[in-house]
Amino acid sequence: MISRDELAETRRRGDVLWENSRYGSTYVVDRSFLLQQVSEGKVPVVHLGQVEAVDAVISGVPLTWTVVELVCPRDVALQRITARQTGDTDDRLAAFDATERLASPDLVIDTSTVEPDEAASLILAGQKP
Repeated sequence: MISRDELAETRRRGDVLWENSRYGSTYVVDRSFLLQQVSEGKVPVVHLGQVEAVDAVISGVPLTWTVVELVCPRDVALQRITARQTGDTDDRLAAFDATERLASPDLVIDTSTVEPDEAASLILAGQKP
């Protein structure tokens, strides 16, 4: 979370790899933050919902990325959206429907059949050197 002024500064520096406005919020992937994470020995995890966003991050940060596509059936997505009680179910379902599949992810995980701990294990096992 950053302020509008910090976002303006991030844009001015040219550090915005991807920006998307949805659900009344602006979501940004910041190149400097990702590089800082790497320099601190951390593994950056980026949650994205657009093919173009994945491409922008991969081409904008010189790392070997493991791309994981998380999927679930539409009825499961609807149940999860409804349970969150954010009041924008139609918008979120429209975004779900509009989300394109990735052409060549390293791993695809159906979150309706794979528990979070198992998904994490699968991702770690498939991580590229």
